[in-house]
Amino acid sequence: MEKPAESKGLLGPRFVNLPSWLEDCTNLYVQLIRNPAGIGFPCEETPDTRIHSVQESIRVSDLSRVLLEHTQENIWRSWQLFSDDLCSNAVSYVPLILDIDNVEHNLEDAYTLTRDCLDLLQGINPFHAPDHLRVVFSGMKGFHIEARPTEPVDNRLIRATILIELEKMGFEHKGDTNCFLNGVIDTSHDFIRLTGSFNSWEKDNVLRRRKVIQLTLEDFRRSQVKKIIERSEAA
Repeated sequence: MEKPAESKGLLGPRFVNLPSWLEDCTNLYVQLIRNPAGIGFPCEETPDTRIHSVQESIRVSDLSRVLLEHTQENIWRSWQLFSDDLCSNAVSYVPLILDIDNVEHNLEDAYTLTRDCLDLLQGINPFHAPDHLRVVFSGMKGFHIEARPTEPVDNRLIRATILIELEKMGFEHKGDTNCFLNGVIDTSHDFIRLTGSFNSWEKDNVLRRRKVIQLTLEDFRRSQVKKIIERSEAA
């Protein structure tokens, strides 16, 4: 499968221009990538992830239908929004500020890093109000922080600021500047798991899956990681 332009990296600052959540941008389009259950994101180094991969352009208002029709598949959506079904005219990035993973699948550590990032973001003016931030559990390694700014923001600048502030708080690096002992903050991807889809993978020859679920700040902060996992597995 030919890699879409977004996955090759984009030049220039990544501005989030729309003060809206993805689901409110009903007349705009995103690119979707789908793979069968248990198969991860298409990767050139892993041919099996590319064989059955499907890429399509979907109007945001049709995403709920896609979720119903492809309940068994792993689904990712572009972070960029487009005005046309060919996805040739980019409009904005949709809300996503941070993708936080723990590669050892230590969700307690990922939870702690996510919580501290939320605290830092709430100190930044465009995200001060609670209804401008929410969390998505990715189903396996960590969390996404989605942000609906009150004004256009440069996401790269926001991410850089968060990394600097985490250093000041004493978070210890592990390798690169975006890697800490308790998690990694992705600074370069252009696709994210579609909220409401299932994250499925094979472990010990057993297919496992959890739903990618959305949490309010209150839900996230009052919930134990164990309860978040239970909610994801019961969905």
